[in-house]
Amino acid sequence: MKKNLQSLTSILLIIWMISQNAFAQIGLQEIKIGVISDVHLFDTTLLIKDGPAINTYLAYDRKLLKESYAITRSLVDSLKAQSFDILLVSGDLSKDGENISLQTLAAFFQEMESNGTHVLVTPGNHDINNPHAVAFDSATMIPVQGTSPAQFKSIFGNYGFSQALLSDTASLSYIIEPIQGFQVISIDVCRYDSNYAIGSPETGGGYKPQVLQWVKDRLQEAKTNHKVVIAMQHHNLLEHYLGQKSMFSDYVIDDWDTISSQLADLGLKAMFTGHYHAQDIILKTTAAGNTIYDIETGSTVTYPCPYRVMKITTDTNLIINGKRVEAINYNTGGLTFQNYARTYIENGLPILVNYILTSPPYSLDSVTAAMVTPAVTETFIAHYEGNEGSPSAQTNTVIQMLKQHPSYYSIGYALEGIWNDAAPDDWTVSIDLNNYKTSVGLEKPIQLNNILLFPNPSLGVFNLLFNDIHQDIFVEVFDMSGKRILTENTKEAQHLQIDLSNYPAGQYLLKLSAKDFNLSRKIVVE
Repeated sequence: MKKNLQSLTSILLIIWMISQNAFAQIGLQEIKIGVISDVHLFDTTLLIKDGPAINTYLAYDRKLLKESYAITRSLVDSLKAQSFDILLVSGDLSKDGENISLQTLAAFFQEMESNGTHVLVTPGNHDINNPHAVAFDSATMIPVQGTSPAQFKSIFGNYGFSQALLSDTASLSYIIEPIQGFQVISIDVCRYDSNYAIGSPETGGGYKPQVLQWVKDRLQEAKTNHKVVIAMQHHNLLEHYLGQKSMFSDYVIDDWDTISSQLADLGLKAMFTGHYHAQDIILKTTAAGNTIYDIETGSTVTYPCPYRVMKITTDTNLIINGKRVEAINYNTGGLTFQNYARTYIENGLPILVNYILTSPPYSLDSVTAAMVTPAVTETFIAHYEGNEGSPSAQTNTVIQMLKQHPSYYSIGYALEGIWNDAAPDDWTVSIDLNNYKTSVGLEKPIQLNNILLFPNPSLGVFNLLFNDIHQDIFVEVFDMSGKRILTENTKEAQHLQIDLSNYPAGQYLLKLSAKDFNLSRKIVVE
């Protein structure tokens, strides 16, 4: 009898172990997640004959379109080798919504699914109702079949849509629980309904009122049911540098400050985005004390051709790192692929930058644009790569000149804002997905990204700019022993200069205190 009982116990133990392995649950094991964005796959059959048509197109673009299939092939092979549980794809899956390009990418995703990776997609502004869906035949562009919202949902039905817990009726948004206790909200913020009427794809994005309410309802339910939740959308949720929304309004959602605070105060910690082709992470802390991260992933067809690798630990920390596509099956002229990709953007981006600078709303004259273009090019390549470092002496000179110009000062401050790369690190960060604070009901949360500190490091003089923050801010500076060496009060001023030129070179702590927030930053005197 005892022997039979032992056998029965062993059988039940085996059944229990099998059931646990068959149905994973957050908190019981690590979850491996990959993130890719802006793949812009251009199916090889659409390049009927290389020639002037596609080369003219590429002269005003930054993407490795001819190489996109080879890049995607290499990327998928790398992802399969790393055996991810989940792959997030944050939009712009195709060059311009060509149905055949999306079908080809779906076949790649099927390989991932067969390898045990659950693929989840969200649409980008290039993917749906795009009038620019064409093939290239020497000097001719030939219209090809595009993709409607219903077709997009059908093509990628197995990659989020058909397994969704709930789907939004006003967009292609959905929520899914790929692992018990862990939910992903895919948010469609693209504007494609009028693309055919206006003859071009709408680049900008934002939340329709119904979509915003739907997302907020999902976050409230996740909080009530004690689910861990992350989200993805194509457009940036936060400004990644001061002035991004005013300079490049189509790349950050409308009303981003208010919406990001609402989502953060409902418990969302991590939003995965793309669109801008930069490898950049930015955070914001709301007035209620809740922090939300916008984890933007660069494009696989724009240097440095990155993707993200992450894991959620058993104590629900999200640990993020990054990798690059290192090699592809394509003629790179003897260069490594990374050198090839960098050379491509260094040669091609100045044409695009000059075109943008001489066009509305900037409308720089040709002489000024020629002078500014190298600085903008260097800045944006650094931004695409992440962890920008410091500009060259030539670029810094141009930035300072622009800041003093009565018409172009906003360009100068935007460029400087990019180089003053705000925390955290753009490639490696850890986010605690567990705790958040409840809203305290303040009428207007402070957006801490609107505080600009520059230059840092400096020879002793630091500038603080406060954009649209109308509060008295108490400013303190401490040395590394903890001794307070300076105090100031802004009295609601929008600019404050801190002079430490009489103090020794080294690190100091800058502390800002106001009614609704506290902020500390390390500053360096050289």
